Amino acid sequence: MKKHIYTITIFSLILLSCGEQSKQKKSKNTENIEIEQPKNEKLSNLELEASRLRAGGSIKNVELDSKFAKITYVKDYEEYKELNPQSGLSKTELNAYWESGDAIEKALVDGSVRIMKKLDYIDTVSILLPYKGTNYSILVNKKDLEKFIGSDFATIKNKWDETFSNPFVYDDKGRKSFFKKFGGKS
Repeated sequence: MKKHIYTITIFSLILLSCGEQSKQKKSKNTENIEIEQPKNEKLSNLELEASRLRAGGSIKNVELDSKFAKITYVKDYEEYKELNPQSGLSKTELNAYWESGDAIEKALVDGSVRIMKKLDYIDTVSILLPYKGTNYSILVNKKDLEKFIGSDFATIKNKWDETFSNPFVYDDKGRKSFFKKFGGKS
């Protein structure tokens, strides 16, 4: 019986000892996590959402300054290939995309508001899309958007197709008036 108690005691000490080492390892791992600076989560989310915009693979740069998002597309095919060396897209195909169906205006109008819709912490979006020597740009903030559309932002988000997408992205007249108000080219 003494031998049995002695064995149980040693076994218990071994188990407790293993548990302490495990706790120490966890503590060290936790310290490392706290010391390491994680990538800015808001910027990471913005980069992800920007990559989902029209021609998102052509986005060269994404910046976040407080509640202001700035997105810049590549200026030409060479920059596109630098960014996407694995892409099989030809220069002709890239140009054809931007030249079809008001793609530039659609990308700017839709993208600027879509970013604010997807990321609540963004209040203003600027997008620059250089194409064939012309800089197309848009600058939209929630307050001016609400005034222009005549709805609060919650309604715009909840009734996306009805209040924004159909009347201002897919309707030529609406898209042109939106672009005239918030966008431009130089």
